Amino acid sequence: MKDDFYTFGGSHFWEDLFFYQKWRIQRNYTTKKCRLLDNWDIRRHEGSFEDCRSAFVRYIEAYELARQKGHMIIMIHSIGQSKNVFKPLWRRALQDGFMAAAVNYPSSQKDLQAHVKQFHFFLNHLEDVDTVSFVSYGAGNAVLQMLFADKAEWQTRLKMGRAVQIAPYAYGSKLLKKLSENDLTNFIIGPMGADLAPENMQNIPPLTEIENGIILSNKSLVEKILEIFTLTRMVSKDSGDIKSDTKAKDIIEIKDHHCNTLENKNICDAVVKFLKTGNF
Repeated sequence: MKDDFYTFGGSHFWEDLFFYQKWRIQRNYTTKKCRLLDNWDIRRHEGSFEDCRSAFVRYIEAYELARQKGHMIIMIHSIGQSKNVFKPLWRRALQDGFMAAAVNYPSSQKDLQAHVKQFHFFLNHLEDVDTVSFVSYGAGNAVLQMLFADKAEWQTRLKMGRAVQIAPYAYGSKLLKKLSENDLTNFIIGPMGADLAPENMQNIPPLTEIENGIILSNKSLVEKILEIFTLTRMVSKDSGDIKSDTKAKDIIEIKDHHCNTLENKNICDAVVKFLKTGNF
């Protein structure tokens, strides 16, 4: 098959396995075939992970790509989203001297444990990085918590920075549980919806292996409408209770009215401040 093919970056059907200087190796979640994308999302090679990794080395030499080094922020999106929701924060992170990798994973196609397995693979193959921090959003917070509930090679190889959890489902989601019980809506949101039910989230330990902070935000219009139609309400507790239950170092509430919460400058500022100082 001919390479040098423009793609859309694999928003919902491809999972990122490797990232280096905006190049990435992705695997199709159904066919298991891998592809190498450059920093413009152009496919440069296709085959096994090892084939794509070898092709990447050849491109490094041909294009004389600079080696990456320093502090990398791993960004984990919510259910039904893609890495593109992090564009505003990604740009801000680069301006402040961080490296940043917004990671695609097929959030509406696989269950929580499968996503965690992908991220372990991704982090085990993270190269030329000395410190790693995390920013997770919505359902991505459950992925982050599960990552640290397991033991993996990358946790001893890399120095831990800090983590920021944005709008976490700290007590699970009654809404996602309700949607997962209907065949049509369950088909849309995928198996992770049931994993985020309150009774399942109780079994996921809070983050204690890395210094973390939480940003709380108001519900989106879509969430409010779905709660009305499904007759459900999210568990509501004050920030003091959430801070105690989640073991967070710091917690802040920021009102937001954007379609994409990450477009809120105040939220981006708060994320970067916590990653740098440990406080909002």
